[in-house]
Amino acid sequence: MGTKDIYILGDMKSLLHLFRRYRVASLLNFVGLVFALAGCYVLLTQINYPGSFNHGIKDYKHIYRVYICGHMEEGVWHSNLPRPFAEKLKECPQVENVGYLRVFDNVVFDKGGSSISAPRYLCNDGLLTMMGAELVDGSLTVRPRGDGAIYIPASLSEKYFGTSLSAGKQMKDENGNTYTVGGVFKDFPVNSNMVATAVYMGMDTENWQNYSNYNYSLYVRVRGDLDEKSFNETLKSIYGDKLKELRGDDPEIREKLDGIKLAALSLADTYFNGYDPWIDRGNKTMFYILHLAVVLLLAVALINFANFSMAQAPMRLRGVNIRKVMGESALSLRLHLMGEGVAIALLALAGALLLICCASRWESIGQYTLGSLSIPDNPGVTFLVTGLAVMVGIIATFYSARYVTSFQPSLAMKGNFGLSPSGRLVRQSLVGIQLVLAFVMILFVSVIFCQTSYIYTSDYGYEKDALLFGEISYRLREQKSVLRSELEKINGVESVSFSAIPLGLKDECMSWGRGSNNEYYYFSVIPVDWKMLRTCGIDIVEGRDFKEQDGDVYIINEAMKRKYPKVEVDKPLLDGDLTVVGVCKNFRAFTTRVDNDQKPLAFIVYGDAYSQWGDPCRTMYVRMAANTDKVQLRKKINSVLQTFVHDGPLPDMSFTDEKMEVAYWDEMRFMTQMEASMLLAFLVTIIGVFCLTMFETEYRHKEIAIRKVMGSSVAEVLALFTSRYALPLLVSFAIAAPIAYYVSEQWLQNFAEHTPIYWWLFPAAFVLMTAIVLVTVVVQSWRVATRNPMESIKTE
Repeated sequence: MGTKDIYILGDMKSLLHLFRRYRVASLLNFVGLVFALAGCYVLLTQINYPGSFNHGIKDYKHIYRVYICGHMEEGVWHSNLPRPFAEKLKECPQVENVGYLRVFDNVVFDKGGSSISAPRYLCNDGLLTMMGAELVDGSLTVRPRGDGAIYIPASLSEKYFGTSLSAGKQMKDENGNTYTVGGVFKDFPVNSNMVATAVYMGMDTENWQNYSNYNYSLYVRVRGDLDEKSFNETLKSIYGDKLKELRGDDPEIREKLDGIKLAALSLADTYFNGYDPWIDRGNKTMFYILHLAVVLLLAVALINFANFSMAQAPMRLRGVNIRKVMGESALSLRLHLMGEGVAIALLALAGALLLICCASRWESIGQYTLGSLSIPDNPGVTFLVTGLAVMVGIIATFYSARYVTSFQPSLAMKGNFGLSPSGRLVRQSLVGIQLVLAFVMILFVSVIFCQTSYIYTSDYGYEKDALLFGEISYRLREQKSVLRSELEKINGVESVSFSAIPLGLKDECMSWGRGSNNEYYYFSVIPVDWKMLRTCGIDIVEGRDFKEQDGDVYIINEAMKRKYPKVEVDKPLLDGDLTVVGVCKNFRAFTTRVDNDQKPLAFIVYGDAYSQWGDPCRTMYVRMAANTDKVQLRKKINSVLQTFVHDGPLPDMSFTDEKMEVAYWDEMRFMTQMEASMLLAFLVTIIGVFCLTMFETEYRHKEIAIRKVMGSSVAEVLALFTSRYALPLLVSFAIAAPIAYYVSEQWLQNFAEHTPIYWWLFPAAFVLMTAIVLVTVVVQSWRVATRNPMESIKTE
């Protein structure tokens, strides 16, 4: 072994000695880096999920979804189109294939007393093959609905039959209907427009020539590269030609066409366009904030590592410069020191990936994340995080490596040195940046907490806390009158009613357009039974409430009355339409993503005019009396329901607050991720402050001893250390406040109804952060401030 190798080993021993000497600081920094890299990995998987939406569909770049704007309401896009238009598109030379589908219902299969639920769609024969469904068994040639054939994903086949090879076998739903499995296909990707768990049935001749029914989501596969602008013009031309063919070429049709636009968007672009809130649920603001959270978390970890490296630099001067005397070049030494940083970062990465492996096996974590966290499922993310870890190791040690190799060896070997004034300035600046990032995260998460509270506690316009609701089966809907009568006999139940949707938990419901261009009404429609408004406590402001004998009548909300002032109570909405019997107060019919005070809405009680549509009221509401024991009442309700369903599954009777996390799943998941990221960033920042103070007290313990000998008190010594953070805290807060305000404001724009950004959040965040930083500094400085000064002086 050469002399040079001996000194290299000696320097490594010096590094290990420093880690042992400052084991608490070293361990904290290492753990902070582990958690920061793990946090970056998780956030990057959440970025990758929406970023690769629809990419799992075969040949997705050549499949387009068609949207229409202005058909119902000016400037409003949606993806529902008439079936005749979809069929007409097959004649377009640019189109290779056409597929379309519509939501049918939620089917519940009965498997020996247990239930398996799945969304069910009706589709044309070309949809499954066009969307790249991979056949497992049977055929993907979709037969008409009347044949009773059903096409199911492999996961459903395995749940029901225990095998994916089930073509030709029969399935039975909870209503006793029997279906024959026509084909089994591999599950569609979870992050795609095709619902992974959905089952499909063929269509008969429904709406074959009906240009008034806009219920079909339309997809087209195109030949080669597409000029979207030209194709959109072709779509508009085909739409107009078919409309004129079916309705005739009159001035009203031409005027209607003038306000209509059509657009085809590649599957790669649909998720973030927001045209269809049922499927296009991507949120660009949250997507970009996730990117920002990765940068902030990485920056805090990098700064912490850099400060830790710089704090150790003066203690390594002698060992490094001995190697310099032995002939090693400054460049080689710097590369060696940065290599140590990379090694530490990669070791931290290994710890982070081990943490991820454990977390990915934790089933509960799925409710807070999109897609899989498993490392084999995210090779691209794993590779990226590895590159980021290497980058952190290099950048974090670059300054300290340059610093310790910049001295003349003869000077450096005389003893240890503190950082130069410029080095201390760099270190303080890095701490300042950490504080800025921590302030931004604290303020943003504070706004998130306020919005969460707003969602749960703001006025809904009806008495949601007194209501239990649940979706009931077809069997129960057939017995509604008897069911209501039995439930209202329970002590504590005031009223029972039925609705098509649960209030306050959806973004949309059925929409109707009535009239012509001269007098046209576009509004949301909620079918209900006659007791719905009084059960929920929704006030009537004009006219009357529904009566038991009512049928084919409306009650509209104030927003609809305001938007369409021609509407009168006790008169038909239009000639030949249903009668409006009352006007109710605005209430939160939909989530806070919708401006409920501006959305025209009508309750409708179906009568003879819509009897052929069947009973859409599948949500049952139960109103409880005041001061009722909710737990006991729910047990009594379930007991009554059990007598109706016998061995079948009970409806999940819940309070609105209990279903909020489902309704706001994207937001709640994002909020949880931001809260976790903030906590990580905050902890890493505090670790940085703790370690910085530890090393600073080490460098200045003789100065402190002399001050104490000269009469300084413990309080004055503590004030000396804490005062160094006063200016960085103030400056950091001044920089962070406008950044946090902007980020918070952009995020709140995702909600039509949202909390204000309260002014008091800013001083509260400043006081909280300042208190924690100063307590951290005091705790670490206390040991040196209370030490016997003679001991410190003797050691020099």
